[in-house]
Amino acid sequence: SRDSKVLDDLSFKILPGQSLAIVGPSGAGKTTLVDILLGILEPEKGQVMISGLPPLDAIVKWPGAIGYMPQDILIANGTVRENVMLGFDAKVEYEEQVSKALNTAQLSEFVLALPFVLDQPMGDRGTSISGGQRQRLGIARAIFTAPKLLVLDEATSALDNLTEQNVMNSIEQLDENLTIIIVAHRITTLENCQKIIELTNGQISFIGTYIDFINRK
Repeated sequence: SRDSKVLDDLSFKILPGQSLAIVGPSGAGKTTLVDILLGILEPEKGQVMISGLPPLDAIVKWPGAIGYMPQDILIANGTVRENVMLGFDAKVEYEEQVSKALNTAQLSEFVLALPFVLDQPMGDRGTSISGGQRQRLGIARAIFTAPKLLVLDEATSALDNLTEQNVMNSIEQLDENLTIIIVAHRITTLENCQKIIELTNGQISFIGTYIDFINRK
């Protein structure tokens, strides 16, 4: 019902294995763009193609190939294992994958110190863990299925710079063909990104490298 478009006249391509950052002020359309890329929202005009398919068709054809971590992370009233495997049957035989995801998210040390380790209850809405631990648990959930496309919407905003750097380095080492899309506000989050897109009032105001972005600013 709004008069102006949230996004207008956007066109860009992301290559396999490329890391892309989406930046811009609040209200610029960053999360809306992510929702369109994931097929949560359908644009009035234009299209998004993932390996030649619309987002929802890609998700159906390749289950688990797209990992996503939203700004607000849902922590279920279950165990660590169940929260990492949210949406999947939390079977013990997947313990190696769960442990690998937690290690990549820099959460292994915390989990191993818990009384029941992977079977430790997280409490209602994750009341037993901090904001940073919630984010890292969300990252572990997003990479549990070894995705080929990983979308992170403000995934490291509650982490200190060193932990954020370690998490991002670990993610990048998962698969050289892993394509990463990051919505971020902090400059430190952008350093390892090969391409940066800046949105202003729903349009692309800049597209280029990290160095070009810094020099422009």
